[in-house]
Amino acid sequence: MAYTVLARKYRPQTFEDVVGQEPVVKTLRNELLQNRVAHAYLFCGSRGVGKTTAARLLARALNCVSGPTSTPCGTCQACIEIRDGISTDVMEIDGASNNGVENVREIRENVKYLPQSARYKIYIIDEVHMLSQAAFNALLKTLEEPPAHVKFIFATTEAQKLPDTILSRCQRHNFRHIPTQAMLERLKAICSHEAISLSDKALLALSNLSKGGMRDALSTLDQLVSAHGKQPSDADVLQTLGTVDRALVQNMARALVERHAHMLLDNIQAAYENGVEFKNLVEELAFELHHLFVAKTTGRLPEVLSEEERRFIETLAKNANDAQLAYLFDAVHSTLWAVGRSAFPKLTLEMQLLKAIYLAPSLSIPALMERLESLGPSSSSSSLPPVAAGAPRGRSDENLFR
Repeated sequence: MAYTVLARKYRPQTFEDVVGQEPVVKTLRNELLQNRVAHAYLFCGSRGVGKTTAARLLARALNCVSGPTSTPCGTCQACIEIRDGISTDVMEIDGASNNGVENVREIRENVKYLPQSARYKIYIIDEVHMLSQAAFNALLKTLEEPPAHVKFIFATTEAQKLPDTILSRCQRHNFRHIPTQAMLERLKAICSHEAISLSDKALLALSNLSKGGMRDALSTLDQLVSAHGKQPSDADVLQTLGTVDRALVQNMARALVERHAHMLLDNIQAAYENGVEFKNLVEELAFELHHLFVAKTTGRLPEVLSEEERRFIETLAKNANDAQLAYLFDAVHSTLWAVGRSAFPKLTLEMQLLKAIYLAPSLSIPALMERLESLGPSSSSSSLPPVAAGAPRGRSDENLFR
């Protein structure tokens, strides 16, 4: 039997299973309950966040034998056919390869006919922004006033490329990046079901690498299991993902804050010898400095961090001032651009971070003013060099040319 990848095996089959998109799910379910389903929807968001999954669930909810319902049964013929992608009344169309006006004309001809067995004829067009301008224009009238038995569901990663005439005819839903905590809980549940043993540190690295996309996280998890089995070590995970060891990032952050140039150079050399991608290293270092600055100024830390990482950030933040951390973050953030375009990324990284060590302020402006006030006016004036007796206190034109 053919293997089914985790991203397909654990695709949500009910609205309750959709992770991280509660506002969208709530709206769709309420519309189904109140019989206020629109004739055209636009699902926007980055890759792997559940746009096509939500479109299929909505199609099942509309065509379920007990529907329209917010809880499709999943066992009737309509639900099974839509789940397996073989329904003759639910057409999934790739906008990239069917982007011509002739493809839209075919849709316009077919919408006139009633569905063969389902309640609604539903068109799901993925990456709809790939349609040509002529195709969009040909679709306008049908999209505005389709037959009662027709629903349109569009999905796109680049909503800004759609004409305003299309946007105004659709009910738009924005799919956000899946929060890290929600993704971690989902990954833990899947790993438990698949008997995969991963540490919290490895799961967090996997979640951060996916940048809010569940499909990317599950595809990478498949790769990990294929490479190292169901019990990969943290070192195996870091090597396969190409992510940066947290200890290396923490050492570099400490070197920047405590102004240890030798420690900084040693860790950059270690990263170079281990084949760490410098761009990824700088990104992780920027996030670490962000956590430090937030901890210093607000006392808050991200909940997804482990207890060990939280203790490290809290301790290091006490030894820094907010002006220093703000400068270091700006310096590291600009280094990300410089390293990505440099012919000598290691040299660029070393010089940029060394400059950050020596140029970062030791005191914030309010602290500096407070120190000056504590010295008093007499001490500040006494620190100035004495003026020689008889020496002129101002400069004349004559003195300027001597």
